Amino acid sequence: MIGVARFLQQRQDFENATARSYQSEIAARNRLVRGRRPAAARATIVAQQGKRQALRNEISSETRDTALLVGAGLIAGLTGAALLFTGLISSMRRPLEDLVEASGRLAGGDLDTRVEVGGLSETATLGAAFNEMAGELQRRAGERDQLDRMKDEFVLTASHELRSPLTSVQGFAELLLLEREKLSPRQAETVEVILDNTRHLTRLLNDLLDLARSDAGRLTIKPVPTETAPLIEDAVRTMRGQFDTRNQRLELEIEPGLPRIEADRDRIRQVLVNLLTNANDYCPEGAGIGVKAGRDGADVEVEVMDDGPGIPEAQLTHIFERFSRGDAGETQRVGGTGLGLAISKSLVELHGGTIDAESTPGEGSTFRVRLPAVASPERAEVR
Repeated sequence: MIGVARFLQQRQDFENATARSYQSEIAARNRLVRGRRPAAARATIVAQQGKRQALRNEISSETRDTALLVGAGLIAGLTGAALLFTGLISSMRRPLEDLVEASGRLAGGDLDTRVEVGGLSETATLGAAFNEMAGELQRRAGERDQLDRMKDEFVLTASHELRSPLTSVQGFAELLLLEREKLSPRQAETVEVILDNTRHLTRLLNDLLDLARSDAGRLTIKPVPTETAPLIEDAVRTMRGQFDTRNQRLELEIEPGLPRIEADRDRIRQVLVNLLTNANDYCPEGAGIGVKAGRDGADVEVEVMDDGPGIPEAQLTHIFERFSRGDAGETQRVGGTGLGLAISKSLVELHGGTIDAESTPGEGSTFRVRLPAVASPERAEVR
């Protein structure tokens, strides 16, 4: 602004001085025309013409200097504005970047994440709101964990308390059936119903206990180097009678020389029996079920296959979730708890293995269990 004002003042002074110079020259020319002191008049005319040229030179120089001054001022002003704008953007961007990064950590499960409240009032308000939200999420997560622990403890306690009376009921029912000849047909049928339901409740309690132990981190295994083939054969032998009852074909194929696995024998047998029980329950009479075991790199892979009705894709994605049960279809005989596959998944993962399933509706299903083989079988002690 100072440079512009100076420029305008210089132009005004130049115009005034030029006007006075022309007035002096005009007066000198009038005297020259009248013949009054012609020599002095000519000198005045030449002097005024030189004066105007000097004024033009001077105004050009001053205009250039003023233009440089104004340009430098404009550049300095623009630079200052740019620096101010950059500073404002930086003061807004840094808290926002911190907030975005903290949001990612919070979404990833780090509930201790907080941001430093500062910067402009808007970003400071946003940071404070984020910290308040994170604190509330942390508080609720703590309450949820406490409720989960209470639930697990309740299930464990209730299951233990219920097992004793159920065991007594089951024992007395089995004793009564040993004296079947002393019972009437109706009495014998009633005892069989009692025994079947007692066994079902016992299985349900066992599943609930395993699930509660898994949630509470108490589901433990005692793995030892174990021969794979006898373990699989034992599970198949346990289930063969149920397959024969329904006229289902059960075939077993085990690759010779399978390596040992580091396993809790009873728990892996439980997994295999669960898979075979599902195949027996969901497949119709006359269906074919196959068990195949072989090497898969450094693992031992066990497949349980059937040519039953298969599993719809919508159910297959949730098949290993607790209380998830497939559609029994035309068999209408499936009454399990929906916990067997969830427990099997937990047990397999405790062994460092994996379990998955694939199925084509109308063609059958395949469940695969992969367990790490013992690295040095020749040194392992066989259970």
